[in-house]
Amino acid sequence: MNAEKTGLIGSEFTLDPNNWIKMRTLGHRMLDDMMKYQQNIRSHQFSFPTKEAIREICAPLTNEGEGVEKIYDVFFNNILPYSFGNQSPLFWGLVVGTGSPFGMLAEMLRGGMNSPTESFTAEGYVHQQVIEWIKELLEFPTEASGVIVSGGSEANFTCLAVARNAKAEIDMKAKGAQGLRQRMTLYCSDETHHCLERSVELLGLGNEALRWIPTDDDCKIRIDALQKAIKEDRKQKNHPFCVIGCAGTINSGAFDDLNALANLCEHEHLWFHIDGAFGAWVKLSKTHRHLAKGLERADSLAIDLHKWMYMPYGIGCALVRDPLAHYSTFVYGHEARYLKSTFEEIQDKFADSHNLALPLSRNFNSLKAYMLLRAYGRQKYSRLIQQNINQTNYLADLIMKEATMEITAPVTSNIVCFRYNPQGLTEEELEKINKLIYEALCRINLMIVSDTTIKGKYMLRACNVNHRSQKKDFEFLVKEIERIGMTFMSQLKPN
Repeated sequence: MNAEKTGLIGSEFTLDPNNWIKMRTLGHRMLDDMMKYQQNIRSHQFSFPTKEAIREICAPLTNEGEGVEKIYDVFFNNILPYSFGNQSPLFWGLVVGTGSPFGMLAEMLRGGMNSPTESFTAEGYVHQQVIEWIKELLEFPTEASGVIVSGGSEANFTCLAVARNAKAEIDMKAKGAQGLRQRMTLYCSDETHHCLERSVELLGLGNEALRWIPTDDDCKIRIDALQKAIKEDRKQKNHPFCVIGCAGTINSGAFDDLNALANLCEHEHLWFHIDGAFGAWVKLSKTHRHLAKGLERADSLAIDLHKWMYMPYGIGCALVRDPLAHYSTFVYGHEARYLKSTFEEIQDKFADSHNLALPLSRNFNSLKAYMLLRAYGRQKYSRLIQQNINQTNYLADLIMKEATMEITAPVTSNIVCFRYNPQGLTEEELEKINKLIYEALCRINLMIVSDTTIKGKYMLRACNVNHRSQKKDFEFLVKEIERIGMTFMSQLKPN
């Protein structure tokens, strides 16, 4: 029996290797391979897993194990070549970040430590320092509490849980949604990300409680329609409690008028939550930071760091203006509800991540954010975000110069919505040819762009949160669309 496979040392078992030199050698090989992979990512072509690769991946589990070298070979030959491809400079389809070499190394260190985040250890201080830096970068109130989570979905869920409990007319922790005498209602634009609906459902409010408010021609929530919906709900004896503002919608990148929403929420005594999953980071831009005016007035804010901050998956953050409301939602028992007079005595509890989100098993996810923010500093991230915005506007200019292409939604920050339109086609024909173009583009590079529908029109969409993209890549995209479009035009309307 192979002792290295079984982990048998003497008469007892362990997962430590018998031969540390061989394990180090394998580790160096892994590191070198991944560095080469990232260094040459521009030449990597996405392809779907072959039947042989799937067969290797989906192998039966053996009793004795196959050894670490064999399994690394499986990864290198059958998993890595068929990965999602979001690190490519030509990836603009989803709001999916690219990661970085140093981020990869930070993740290796986190895995090596394999430690939870406890408030009284170094990990706890790192977590809290990252929260302080995030608040500083986004100009969010310094007194706010915050917690690192897995991403925007968990951040939104966390914030809405606090909003629900803070604004409920009953003790939600004790009685739950079945104790509500009035339906609690909340409001968002029809361009809001679907994860908010999922959160509302999981919080026991039901998706019928979420009012989807129409948007204007700029894809921003209509304040007049919002006011009308709130008034109607009160007339129906419902209990409006929260408005969700978008700091960068997923479809077009539109920013709601956050100051107007903050004013409305103050007047109506509603919780003001902002989904700023990727768009909040426009705060670091020199030319577009005005889009996020009013961000600092939110009662809660959800953001991602693995999107427009280019960090390895997955890491997000939930910020809440009122630390006591945040703490009271997740802490054991109900004592915090009655401790306003002894606020100072429980400050340390507000910094403990276990008290501020659902998971109690929390890995040291803040380490990569700590290392990357400290290594590169504010200016590097500011320049990258500005670069993405400039590149997006460059793409928009290229599209507008083409007689056969058009912009289909306002270009607000880092998203361009557009379509191939050689004129003379019906809406049905335009949708057909653009779907064909989309499918052809995906064969060049998966998710080079995505597709969406806004105001009933089908279109293509490019979202730039990519630190590897260059202007020449956007020139390539436009040329390919022109080439593919001309090919399909001859098929659509043959001579």
